[in-house]
Amino acid sequence: MRSSRKGFKIPVCILLVFTLLFAMPIFAFAEGSQTAGLTKADVSTKLNTISKYIVNTVKNPVISSIGGEWSVLGLARSGVGVPQNYYDNYYQNVVAELKEKDGVLTKTKYTEYSRLVLALTAIGKDVTNVGGYNLLEKLSDFNNVKKQGINGPIFALIAFDSKNYSVPASADAEVQTTREMLIDYILSKEITDANGIQGGFSLTGNVPDPDITGMALQALAKYKNEPKVKAAIDRALSVLNRIQNSDGGFETWGEKTSESIIQVIIGKAALGMDAKANLSALMDYYLSEGSFRHTPDGNSDLMATEQGLYALAAYSRYLDGKNTLYDMTDVIAQSSEIKVKYNGTYLTFDQPPVNQDGSVLVPMKVIFEAIGAALTWDPAEKKVTAILGDKTIVLVIGNQTATVNGVPQTLSVPAKLINSRTMVPVRFVSESLDADVSWDQTTKTVIIKN
Repeated sequence: MRSSRKGFKIPVCILLVFTLLFAMPIFAFAEGSQTAGLTKADVSTKLNTISKYIVNTVKNPVISSIGGEWSVLGLARSGVGVPQNYYDNYYQNVVAELKEKDGVLTKTKYTEYSRLVLALTAIGKDVTNVGGYNLLEKLSDFNNVKKQGINGPIFALIAFDSKNYSVPASADAEVQTTREMLIDYILSKEITDANGIQGGFSLTGNVPDPDITGMALQALAKYKNEPKVKAAIDRALSVLNRIQNSDGGFETWGEKTSESIIQVIIGKAALGMDAKANLSALMDYYLSEGSFRHTPDGNSDLMATEQGLYALAAYSRYLDGKNTLYDMTDVIAQSSEIKVKYNGTYLTFDQPPVNQDGSVLVPMKVIFEAIGAALTWDPAEKKVTAILGDKTIVLVIGNQTATVNGVPQTLSVPAKLINSRTMVPVRFVSESLDADVSWDQTTKTVIIKN
């Protein structure tokens, strides 16, 4: 516009009027900008579109930094309706991999465990018993947590604080993790740049990085009233203000990226600060089908899209006055998640126990085989036969009477098939196998001993 008017002489007052009248419309419809004046309804609409894109793209989420935890977390915290089997499939994939690897995902990148804790917490799972493994225990060894540098303590602190988890005591750790230790480590990595200005964080070097600075703010936000933390937060915000581009975006190592903006948005939301200008810049990376680009002129990128989803979720939660993205004390544990512990060890099932008419039904095969019984299935008669020592137990699906060595035994409710698994009342386990069965209402755990 300026070049098309070159040579015109316009009085200053008129020029000022024109500037005031036209500046906002020009910004709102500038090429590539889809966000100026983004309303609460717009944010909600885009959350729905992005969530649909993620569900259709990441069809089978697994333990992974891309196509895994961040997709699950973003969807769960967005408030957008997602089919429950999507989360159930993910959980089953997690349990299967943990069992395959005997609970050891890595020996160097402990953010793997932190990321997993966050995703499982977001969908209401018990992170202290995932296929029999307590994920929090992996974060109890401070020396392991900090192997990655600042990233490890940042996300360990976020993970522990996500639902005010206690830090488990670790008998094997040389240095036991504490929250204070994690906070102090993060603060110790605050940088002083080449100009002598203190503030901000980076993985390496002394150039403030918006990604890492935003992540550090996310971890420290809960402790913002502590003087030493508040001072570091204030300096970090000052640095971000200084290095922010005029459009609200950021550069990492000289390159404009959506992820740099994303982490700042989440950090500000965690502090209760509006990040409208940053959101505006982020939406320049948004593509109409619901994905994001990594760079302004790049193609659709799954990592950027996953992060874009949970950034909008964080901003939407800020607008609605809800718990922040990582404050998941508002997540209700799945009430139907009944656990079974046999002789001190949690059993895992592909079909979880259920509560029916006041009776807890458990998968017969898993429990009976754990005790040592051999089972056979007659599909024609829908009959299960279990043999343990000198005992033979027979039951038929839908029949409320079973037999133990030919002696009839009445079940509280008939055995039934759920997802092709034979489900029997847990009390039947006690009565047919002479096992000691008890119920812990607080943890919703069936405890079996023999």
